Amino acid sequence: MFSTLDIGGQNLARHTGLTSANDLPRITVDRSISGVDLKLKLQLYKVRLLLLTRNVKLAKREVKHAMNIARGRDSSMALFLKAQLEYARGNHRKAIKLLMASSNRTDAAMSSIFNNNLGCIYYQLGKYHTSAVFFSKALSNCSSLQKEKPLKLLTFSQDKSLLITYNCGLQYLACGKPLLAAHCFQKASLVFYRRPLMWLRLAECCLMAVEKGIVKGSWAPSDRSEVRVSVIGKGRWRRLLIENGISRNRHVDSVERDVWALGGDGQPKLSLPLARQCLYNALHLLNCSELCNSKCIVPSDSSLEENESSDGASSKNSNYKNLPCNDSKASTMPAALINLNGDLKEPKGGTNQEGIQNSISYYEDICRRENQMIKQALLANLAYVELELENPLKALSAAQALLELPDCSRIYVFLGHVYVAEALCLLNKPKEAAEHLSIYLSGESNIKLPFGLEDCEQWRVKKHLDCEEANVGAAAAKNSSPEGLEDFMFLKPEEARGTLYANLAAVSAIQGDLERAHHFVTQALSLVPNSSEATMTAIYVDLVLGKSQEAVSKLKHCSHVRFLPSNQQFNKSS
Repeated sequence: MFSTLDIGGQNLARHTGLTSANDLPRITVDRSISGVDLKLKLQLYKVRLLLLTRNVKLAKREVKHAMNIARGRDSSMALFLKAQLEYARGNHRKAIKLLMASSNRTDAAMSSIFNNNLGCIYYQLGKYHTSAVFFSKALSNCSSLQKEKPLKLLTFSQDKSLLITYNCGLQYLACGKPLLAAHCFQKASLVFYRRPLMWLRLAECCLMAVEKGIVKGSWAPSDRSEVRVSVIGKGRWRRLLIENGISRNRHVDSVERDVWALGGDGQPKLSLPLARQCLYNALHLLNCSELCNSKCIVPSDSSLEENESSDGASSKNSNYKNLPCNDSKASTMPAALINLNGDLKEPKGGTNQEGIQNSISYYEDICRRENQMIKQALLANLAYVELELENPLKALSAAQALLELPDCSRIYVFLGHVYVAEALCLLNKPKEAAEHLSIYLSGESNIKLPFGLEDCEQWRVKKHLDCEEANVGAAAAKNSSPEGLEDFMFLKPEEARGTLYANLAAVSAIQGDLERAHHFVTQALSLVPNSSEATMTAIYVDLVLGKSQEAVSKLKHCSHVRFLPSNQQFNKSS
C-alpha cells in the first residue's frame, strides 16, 4: 500500500538534469517564504525521510517538533505525517482521527492524499470494500486535478493516480477479483515496472484466475479435484473407468508464442505462461538489485569497525514477523542501536547527520532481508507454475534454488521439498523423490509436522510487503490484519502433514512397496479425508492389492466423485 509518505516523498525524486537555472529566481519571485515556513518544510521532509527508513522512534520525536512549528499555521501535512506515524505503529484508529482533524481537504491534491490514506488504513483493518470507496474517491480527486486549467507543471508531481491504482489492484486481489487487479497492476506498471513485487502481484493474479477457472482454457478448483466414474462394458467385462481432474484437464499451454497477447479490452490475457514470465521478470530485477548493492555498498566511518566484526549478520529467521529486525544485530549498524522491540535507537551524543545515516543503513539492511523473502515467494510460485506447465526440469531447478536460500522459512522449505519430489517423480526418479520427502520421517513410518502454527501466524501477520513498501514500521505489522489473500493462504500444519503422507504413499506405490504405501495413504486420509489425490492413491493401492470392494467403497464415500451415465463418453486424454 502507498500512503502519504510515498505520495509526498515522490516530489523529492527530481532529477538534477532537469533543473533549470531559472528555478531559484522564479521561486523567489512567485512565492516568498518566511524563515518559519522554510523551517517547517525542512522539518516535514526530515520526518518523511525517517518514516521512509522506518525509524519510527526518532520520527515520533521529530513529528512533535513539526507540530510545534506548525502551530498557528496550516498543519494539514504535519497531521498527515503524524497519522502516517500512527499507521506505522499499528494505531489505525488514532491515524483515522488525525486524518479527520485535517482542515485542508478542499484542495484536490490534499484530498487525494486524504482519501488514499484512509483507504490504506481500512485495507489494513480488513475492510476491503470500504477501502475501495476511498481509493475511488482518491482517483476522482486526481482526475479533477488533471482537469484544472491552466495546466501547471506542479500538477504532474501532485498527480499520484498510478500509485493509487496500484493500491486498487491490491484491494481487488484481496477481494478475489484477479482480472480487475491485473488491469490495475498493468496501469501502475508505468511507474512500478522496475519493482519485483509488482510482477509478483501480477503473477498472483494469473494464478488466482486459473485457480478460479475464470481464464479460458483453465479449470476451477472443483473441476480439478473432481473424480469422474463411468461404467463401461457388460457382464464379466463390466468395468469402472476413473478419471481425475488433473488428467482430464492436463494441458500444456507453454507453447504459446505471444505470452503478452492482448485481449479485446487491450489487457494481457491472464495465463500460466504469463505468470511464469512475470516471475522471471521479478527474479531478474531482484538479481540485478543484489548485484548492484554488492558493488555499491560503501560503509560509513561510524560503522566500518562494526562491519568488520559482524559482516553479513542476517536475521534469525526469514519469516515476516518482526521483519525490520528479527535479531538484535544489523550488519551496517553501530552496536546497541536496535532494542529488543526492533526499534531503532539514536545513539546518545550523536548528531542529526549520524542519526539519519544510521537510519538509512538500517533501512538498506531491511530491504535486503525483504528481497530474500520476496525471492522465496517467487521461486515457490515458479516451481508450481513449471510443474503445471509440465516442465519438471525447470520446476526442479526453481525448487532447488528455493531450498538453497539462506534462512528460508519452514513453510517454504516444505513447499520446496514437495515440489522437488514431484518434479523428480515426473523425471522417473522416485528414489530421489522419496529422499526429499523422508526428511520429515520420524522413525520408520511417522511424519513430524513440517512447520508449526507459529510459522503460519508469522506469515499471516507479516504478509504485508506492499505495506512495507509504504514504509510502515515493525509495530504496524504486529497489530495489522492479514493482507486478505485468503485463497492463497498456506495449508495448516496437520494438512501439510497429510500431504506428505499422501506423497510418500504415491512414491512408495511407484517403487512397488504397496504395504508401506497402504500405511501412508491410510494416515493421509485420516488427516485430509477430502483430498481427491489421497483418495485416488488409496484406490490405486487397493486395486493393486486385489481389494476391489474396498476401492469401490472409497469411491462411494468420496465427496468429489461424480458418477456419469454409462453412455457418456470420456475425453480422449483418459
